[in-house]
Amino acid sequence: MLLKNDNHILPLDKNKYPAIVVVGPNAASLALLGSYHGVNNKAVSFVEGITNAVGAGTRVEYDMGCDYKDRARFGGIWAAGNANISIAVIGLTPVYEGEEGDAFLADGGAGRKNLSLPAAPIAYLKALRNGTKTPLIDVINAGRAVDVSAIAAYTDAIKMAWYPGEEGGNTLADILYGKVSPSGRLPVTFYNSFDDLPSYSGYSMKGRTYHYFIGKVLYSFGFGFSHTNFDYTWLKKPVVVKDSISFSIKIKNTGKYDGGEVVQVYVHYPGQPGMPMKELKAFRRLQIHTHDEVVAELNIPLTELQKSDTEKNKWKINKGNYKKVIGTDAIDERFTTPLQLN
Repeated sequence: MLLKNDNHILPLDKNKYPAIVVVGPNAASLALLGSYHGVNNKAVSFVEGITNAVGAGTRVEYDMGCDYKDRARFGGIWAAGNANISIAVIGLTPVYEGEEGDAFLADGGAGRKNLSLPAAPIAYLKALRNGTKTPLIDVINAGRAVDVSAIAAYTDAIKMAWYPGEEGGNTLADILYGKVSPSGRLPVTFYNSFDDLPSYSGYSMKGRTYHYFIGKVLYSFGFGFSHTNFDYTWLKKPVVVKDSISFSIKIKNTGKYDGGEVVQVYVHYPGQPGMPMKELKAFRRLQIHTHDEVVAELNIPLTELQKSDTEKNKWKINKGNYKKVIGTDAIDERFTTPLQLN
């Protein structure tokens, strides 16, 4: 998913960038396969995918640039200074995160000590930014949330690639050059720091996940940019029909590109002990051509609002004031509407 896109630099115009440098320790590696995978001769690295996507008149250069330890000696700076754009692929690999025994190079092994990216790639991005005046796109490999703020100031766009699999290089190129518009959404919350979270002294989820966390976050659950923009309009406000909450909205693509939008519906619960603050209860993924509009019909069965009554050992719907929120992530509120359940 796309986490940053300053001045709508993405998607890239192939004619505008005839000289590209692809750098970074993950740019040509099999880091795109993650921890659990087989091996074949079909895997397309990120540098290969970008090379496949451009024409014969485009110069593509590659340099590993840095490793995960050395913060002083870097490669590719001169090449980046002579290119029209730089694409840096950094992040983590299974040997820096994962299960005990797999993450043998990670500080602390499988136990995470912080959300930080390795210090060497961060220093490398800073050196790239200081050594070039042309755009810098960053692509991050990881299987978990990371502190993106450490690199955000040095880049024009940030793409979270996770571990995308054997076609990862072609997929990245499709997004960079606008063959598809990104519509992926974060499946987890990106916190600012472990200091914002309570220690794991028990199994309570208080203060964790978008259900219970009340502080500021780096990126919320459900977040992700697109190449285009969307406007929302109410069509039918929520009503309860046959034990289901029914409503509809209209979404219009007001941008320059075809794109996918993910409409998300959250229910905010009454403030009662043990209740989550909110939960995702419905979503629709919609593909909308530029300047077109579509209608999203949504239904939430009332049974979806049931919570466990531990005293009576059964499910029940708690009475009180609920709120439904329609937006693009867990903290975005395009529309809100109350719902009283007695």
